[in-house]
Amino acid sequence: MNEEQRFAFDTWGFLTVENALTPEQVTALKATVDEHEADLYSQLKVNGGFWSQEFFDLLDVPVVSSLLDEIYGGTPPDGLPAFRIDHINVHTHGVFNKDLAGGGIHGGNGRLLHPQQPHELLSIYSDRDPDTGVFRNGLVSVAYELEDTVCNGGGFGCLPGSHKSHAPVPEAWRELSKGVHPMVTSIPAPAGTAIIFTEALSHVTLPWTAPSTRTTLFYKYTPRDETYCAEEKFFHPSDADGWTGADDRKRTILKPPSQEFIERRTELGQQRAATQGA
Repeated sequence: MNEEQRFAFDTWGFLTVENALTPEQVTALKATVDEHEADLYSQLKVNGGFWSQEFFDLLDVPVVSSLLDEIYGGTPPDGLPAFRIDHINVHTHGVFNKDLAGGGIHGGNGRLLHPQQPHELLSIYSDRDPDTGVFRNGLVSVAYELEDTVCNGGGFGCLPGSHKSHAPVPEAWRELSKGVHPMVTSIPAPAGTAIIFTEALSHVTLPWTAPSTRTTLFYKYTPRDETYCAEEKFFHPSDADGWTGADDRKRTILKPPSQEFIERRTELGQQRAATQGA
């Protein structure tokens, strides 16, 4: 990260990288989305696998991966990525937000909002060591914008700095179909821009008013040995088979967390459910 990027991510909970994708990539990705349409938890082998070489390549975009490594505490000693892909969402505006009305504000730093819960059950968090400056993060999204978004046209919005909040977002602010609170900030981004944000940042889809159709690809990552989604939605290194560039980096990114972590999280979840049901 450079000085500006480090300040932005630490202070606001997000940063933008213009020209993360080439115009040719944007065109190819948009054409593929037009064929398949919106999809949550997409690109899984059980659902047919990656839609195209371009979708596979987005697992490890160099200019983005170098930032993710720092976001996840630095490159590990083995030189491979510090992160894994958790899930991939494809959004075309109007499919997941009825009548283009905008969504509801979501996200929040679980470890600040629920400090009594085991860390293994709180996969959405953001932290920075005050002594070393090292970042620690859970679920982090890379949103690739395939259409130009402008300040008043809709798209990605957030409450900058809210990833450090110990209090939840006020309920009256949450539902944007009832009006957008002035504290919600729109983040303009030309097509090809990557918006990298911690899911601990309270964020939202703003009402889309531009004449074009919003298309955004969300590649969501966690540390190597953590997960947000359930086992049935895990990617696997073999998902890289047959694709150009299926190297050790991409296979590491596709690798599930350790079985030890999965079992520990399952056990703690069962304990929490039993306690809540008592």
